[in-house]
Amino acid sequence: MIDRFVDFCLRRRIAVIVIALLLSAFGIYAWETLSVEAYPELGDVAAQVTTQFPGLAAEEVEQLITVPLEREINGTPGLLLMRSESTFGLSLITVLFRDGYEDYWVRQRLLERINQVTLPAGASPSLDPVAGPGGEIYRYTLESDTRNLQELSEIQRWTVIPALKSVPGVVDDTNFGGFTTEYQLELDAKQLERYGLGITDVMNAINNNNANAAGGRVSRGDQSYVIRGVGLIRSLADIGSIVVTQFNGAAVLVRDLGQTILSHQEREGILGKDNNPDTIEGIVLMLKYQNPSETLKGIHAKVDELNRQLAKLDVRIVPYIDRDDLVRATVHKVGRTILEGIALVFLVLILFLGSARSALVAGVTIPLALVAVFSLLNLTRVSANLLSLGAIDFGILVDGAIVVTEAILRRREAMPTEELSESEVKGAAVQVTRPIFFASLIIICAYLPLFSFERAEAKLFTPMAYTMGYALFGALLATLALVPGLAYYAYRKPRPSIATAGSNG
Repeated sequence: MIDRFVDFCLRRRIAVIVIALLLSAFGIYAWETLSVEAYPELGDVAAQVTTQFPGLAAEEVEQLITVPLEREINGTPGLLLMRSESTFGLSLITVLFRDGYEDYWVRQRLLERINQVTLPAGASPSLDPVAGPGGEIYRYTLESDTRNLQELSEIQRWTVIPALKSVPGVVDDTNFGGFTTEYQLELDAKQLERYGLGITDVMNAINNNNANAAGGRVSRGDQSYVIRGVGLIRSLADIGSIVVTQFNGAAVLVRDLGQTILSHQEREGILGKDNNPDTIEGIVLMLKYQNPSETLKGIHAKVDELNRQLAKLDVRIVPYIDRDDLVRATVHKVGRTILEGIALVFLVLILFLGSARSALVAGVTIPLALVAVFSLLNLTRVSANLLSLGAIDFGILVDGAIVVTEAILRRREAMPTEELSESEVKGAAVQVTRPIFFASLIIICAYLPLFSFERAEAKLFTPMAYTMGYALFGALLATLALVPGLAYYAYRKPRPSIATAGSNG
């Protein structure tokens, strides 16, 4: 079978060379679209249940929220590990699942169980975004020479975050620092006592007057008019104009009971950067299993667009952590390592084979092996990273091609004055192709135990096993199909003899 394959490819060597060139073009395209990461995603399939309940102490959060949720989450299919943390006004439950479970499937199972838990009024559990531990791919700060932190917070919340979350591959843009604006009403206790009101009366009045109401539709001839009551609060003046009660036939408004001010929620964190002790930042999270290169390309384009818009407001987005820098450094490192490895292998081949043509014939397996790696990684949706690409051993890849080239070269030297025939090339090649085939299979099989790893070990070493397996497969295919044909073109003509060369001189 192997001999027939070598004979078939040798007889159709021109077609094989054309196919190799076409596959090389596809390999270049595959590299351009391949998901390249600085390091593999090592996180388990996980989800985090977050519940906020302002005002509760850690002990009450544990008793009223965390424990009931944990009891209900226990028994979820695929559950591997669960750990929780209860702090002031916040409950965090991290749930890990076994390998093989799909993220969205386990999140749906969690939501089904969470919805069955009876919690205090106002407590609403939610799940974190679908992003792995390495999902933080971009961090930035908003900076301005004229705007204060309150204004920057509004721009961040209503302009920057919605724009960045619209980028394909971005799952969330988390804000840190700055202010959360809110309307505040400072009541005068004496005025409440004067009108016989309590805080609940004021709160009910504001809630009841903060809504729009539908009134139906009125037809007049060919036209219809939509009737609605507009009551949504839009400013501090709207809050002050709300009627709470009446006293001696006169309406008592909110502004009669206190003062309305524009302020912010109580801060529980602060961000400093360089010489700025109080600033605001955004943390862009990438959707799990997305291509970081494509996602970062969209983020950079959106940031450039936002900077052009915000320049009118004297605001700019300044990145200080960009995964693209690490990806570019990884690609540069891998590219340099590959080029140095190829150059070193060619140098060694020239020294030991004694011929540049022989080195080229044997060394052609290296780029074709890389073509196989990029193409098959792209087709099988396996990402490339520094660990996987850096594990490629060029010496192993050219071993088979060296043996085939040396066998044909030895046949050439045995008949220096005769033209090397196709049958002679075939005879020399088939003597060594079968051992080469099984030797390559043995090396590929040596990587199979890596597929038995689980969790973080599997995510760390499995891409390396895929990469080396694909590289060895590509090198073996090039050795059997392409190298005999190239060697035929390189060695078929006889060498000029010394006597002939002297007479011509």
